[in-house]
Amino acid sequence: MDEKENGPVSETIAHQPSKTTSIPEKQTEEELTPDIPNMVSQLEEALEHEKEKSEDLLRRLQYLQADFENYRKRVEKEMGDVKRLSNERLLSDLLTVKDELDLAFAKARETKQNPVLLEGVGMIQKRVQNILSKEGVERIPGAGSRFNPDYHEAALRVVSDEEEGTVLEEVRAGYMLKGRVLRPSIVKVAGKQLMEENEQAETGEHGEDRE
Repeated sequence: MDEKENGPVSETIAHQPSKTTSIPEKQTEEELTPDIPNMVSQLEEALEHEKEKSEDLLRRLQYLQADFENYRKRVEKEMGDVKRLSNERLLSDLLTVKDELDLAFAKARETKQNPVLLEGVGMIQKRVQNILSKEGVERIPGAGSRFNPDYHEAALRVVSDEEEGTVLEEVRAGYMLKGRVLRPSIVKVAGKQLMEENEQAETGEHGEDRE
């Protein structure tokens, strides 16, 4: 009885239609195949966006680099100016010492007293001059040179047979430091203008007396 009962049931199950529907092969391929053109377009847009960001960052970096370079040059220039001015002040003070040594040496040589002192002052004088020369200090041309307001200061105009504007005498020597005037020369300058003015004044006075 069991076999008879089970037999028809098995046949019934075997003949029942399957509920699973098969997907057409063409539809499956379309769903599985990606949209390549759309993906390429999206990647190109993303790449262009990243490229713009990179270019913007590069520009900012270049600006920062330029600003830093300008800052570095400005600091170097300021430091150089400070060093130069400090050096000029020190050398100017040293020139004052040299003036005093020159005066002391001249006085000692005139009196011809205490040769030991004269020798000592002379040695110090040479040492100071060597320091100035080593630092690039040069003396401005004095007597016999042409008066130049950039290098000379006229303390007195003297009537002379020399050509007008000729430096006759140095009252105080002037010096230059690497092309810059460290201290101008104070000089006496030849001038014929005073003589001509005096002659004209005398001529005028004689003319008035005759009248």
